[in-house]
Amino acid sequence: MIGPLRPLEWGWLGVAGLLGLLMAMILSSIGDAPRWLPDAPVHAPPSFQLQAAPTPALQDLAGTWQAPLFSPDRRPDREVGKTQVASLANLNLSGIMITGNLQMAMLKQAGGPTLTVRLGQALPNGWRLEHLTPQYARFAFNGRTQTLSLYGKRLPLISHPRESLP
Repeated sequence: MIGPLRPLEWGWLGVAGLLGLLMAMILSSIGDAPRWLPDAPVHAPPSFQLQAAPTPALQDLAGTWQAPLFSPDRRPDREVGKTQVASLANLNLSGIMITGNLQMAMLKQAGGPTLTVRLGQALPNGWRLEHLTPQYARFAFNGRTQTLSLYGKRLPLISHPRESLP
């Protein structure tokens, strides 16, 4: 049989009873009715009248490309992509990228910027990339073809003495 409860045990039993009563109140949703704020007044949006921007004549805009605004000497920028090269002698094939839908070659000009050209596209000098493999790119221009190979540096072979098997 269990003996009589001590005062500390009665205290814990009272705390447990109060917590049980509090849980019952929470679960029964007493005092959970929401108190909503009053509806905000609805204001009609202000009416806007859209106006089209004036369209200047093409002659009025000629100064923007003849004298660029941010160039200190105010001269027209030099044209990009107008390099004329009769052959591919000054170009080196520096990389090839072949993925599912993308096939392109990266070319380095001697003393110039890097060019990228996709299969079927033409270089600024007129040569068109017609065939591409992981090792070379073939270009065509006016019935002539020229192939550029990807230069791959190789390490020298190092011979190791064979170990004898026991």
